[in-house]
Amino acid sequence: MTEPQRHPVFHPWLRRRQHLIARLDLRALTVFMADGAYRPDFLDPSPRSSEPTFEQGMRDLLAAPLDRASAELADAAAGRGADVARRLLDDPDRVRSEAADALRRLWEAVVEPEWPSMRQALRAEMLDRALQVNREGLRAILPRLHPSAGYGGDTVDVAKAVDIDVDCPHGLVLVPSLFITDRVQCTTSDHWTPAIYYPASGRYLWSTPVTPRSLDRLLGATRSRILAALTTPLRTTAVAGLVGVTLPTASEHLTILRDAGLIDSSRTGRTVTHELTPAGRALLDAAAPRL
Repeated sequence: MTEPQRHPVFHPWLRRRQHLIARLDLRALTVFMADGAYRPDFLDPSPRSSEPTFEQGMRDLLAAPLDRASAELADAAAGRGADVARRLLDDPDRVRSEAADALRRLWEAVVEPEWPSMRQALRAEMLDRALQVNREGLRAILPRLHPSAGYGGDTVDVAKAVDIDVDCPHGLVLVPSLFITDRVQCTTSDHWTPAIYYPASGRYLWSTPVTPRSLDRLLGATRSRILAALTTPLRTTAVAGLVGVTLPTASEHLTILRDAGLIDSSRTGRTVTHELTPAGRALLDAAAPRL
């Protein structure tokens, strides 16, 4: 949001939420987004389970030791000028609370409405990586997460601009992220288990993929785009936003694809999530060489 030119993949999502973003006061977060500035680790508590809740993350954020948060705020203020230093260091507890409040506003307005589709994409990512690690070992998988990550001896190496050595007596947490696209991010706070956040698949949550021309002729342009987008499980509203149609139109096309056996749909409360069936995947795979 602060550097849209760096992240064009998110433009469709941000446009869907633009009317809400315009009303948000996020200064307590954007103060940490200056180019080259350090962002405090307490904003990114390592998850304690494979499916942590937002509320659990907020509790962990606010429970970080204040002395550690103060030290991280000092690092964030370094080289930023007297005004920023005063803002961040005069009352560290207030700065942390205000950042948490802004994070909640951002979550509720921009992320939570699309979270069911995001969660489905992350579940698929974690299952796929777990199978890979079980079959090939972590040493083979790390470079696939990002070219900057690797395994040497008993050491996991990540190429970064800072030089930090961290012991991992209780393990290392690998966290797929739908918001990191071009790097990995490391959390090395003493308060949490060290973590590496890496770019997850699921890019079709943000922008609809190009579809094979042959698939357009077979299914029609809109249905072929929907089918290709469902490489990542999506909610009906996300599908409509991606392909640029109304919600009723998206529902009609999804029903046709479901009746043809190309997608499955599951309901949780008022939320319906759609994903490809084996037949749908086979159809996409068969058409892919014609791209």
